[in-house]
Amino acid sequence: MKFGLLIRILIAVIAGLVVGTLLPDSLLSITESARVLLSGVLKFFIPLIILAFVGAGIADFKGKIGKLLGVSVALAYVDTVIAIGIAIAISVLLIPKLVEFGESATEGNPIPEPFMNMEVEPPLEILTALMLAFLLGIGATWDKSKTFRKLLFEFRDIVMWGVMTILLPLIPFFIFFSFIKLSAEGVVFKNLPLFLGMFLLVVLMQWGWLIVEYVTAAVFVGRKSPLMLRAMLPAYVTGMATMSSAVTMPVALREVKNSGLVSPRIAEFGIPLFNTVHQAAAGIGIAIGAMTVSIVSTGSLPDLGTLIAFTLLLAVIEVGAVGIPGGSILASMGVLTGTLGFGESELALMLTLFAIQDSFAAAGNVTGDGALTLLINRFFGNRAKAEEEQV
Repeated sequence: MKFGLLIRILIAVIAGLVVGTLLPDSLLSITESARVLLSGVLKFFIPLIILAFVGAGIADFKGKIGKLLGVSVALAYVDTVIAIGIAIAISVLLIPKLVEFGESATEGNPIPEPFMNMEVEPPLEILTALMLAFLLGIGATWDKSKTFRKLLFEFRDIVMWGVMTILLPLIPFFIFFSFIKLSAEGVVFKNLPLFLGMFLLVVLMQWGWLIVEYVTAAVFVGRKSPLMLRAMLPAYVTGMATMSSAVTMPVALREVKNSGLVSPRIAEFGIPLFNTVHQAAAGIGIAIGAMTVSIVSTGSLPDLGTLIAFTLLLAVIEVGAVGIPGGSILASMGVLTGTLGFGESELALMLTLFAIQDSFAAAGNVTGDGALTLLINRFFGNRAKAEEEQV
């Protein structure tokens, strides 16, 4: 998320918390009407985002399919799945202990029903959109699908325009009205220690996962791994400052090439690719946030089957839905609603909690790319070096 959006979200949160404590029930019913309408707009875009960006992301591999690409994408997915799975396991163990310092939403104050209901229905179910995205994306890689592939890219551009000009400007207002409700229920203030503990857990887990990634790389490449981690420190600082993996990518690529630890061709291939398909740190933040919000809203954690499905689907979204404006959290909302059953208030909390830790997620994503690039260089670097010598 861009810095300006983060500031607007924080202002919306503070304003919502203040207004929610002051409004009488008669006016709360009006703000509830606005919240329901804006949540409908958000849910309308969620399946379109999945369909457009996952489908176009797969179609964009046309002409690039090869062993190096396949191994790299599989490596990014496995890394993300394991990171999310461990984050959820740790959350299951620790979040219930932290929740003793807060209260669930079931204990909140009752609020009035919306003055009028204007609900916007989503055009597709989440899993339907994901399956359709895979089908259309794979079909668009066929040689005979040039027209459809172009159509899919244009559809992505249309959805991106809608996200940039309609959805993102509305998100602070959606959060504002949602936090009016949460404030009126009296839940947020009671759970501030829980949210603080969640934030610390996210950051520690992201740092811990970077250590795991580089230790794993060290098993295959030895002393190059700590040298790469040191080389990636400027990229980590840049990611923290910009809160954007895309903006940080040129810095990461420069540092990796200057380090001399990998083939220049591998660096030029791996860093840009992993910048789009490797979002393990963001997945950690979303997973821990989702477990926290689930306990706050329902008083319990999802069952094991739901957690496994959530882990696998979230990793697919993190790898497949590349280039989405607004960050990984917008892409993941389909999984949050479809798998965990999150509603408007839960989504507002997730948007806010993710925005606060977004700088750590961006920095962790980019820094972890160095470890994965070392691994593909270990298995494909000699071939790339030979090709460089022939040029």
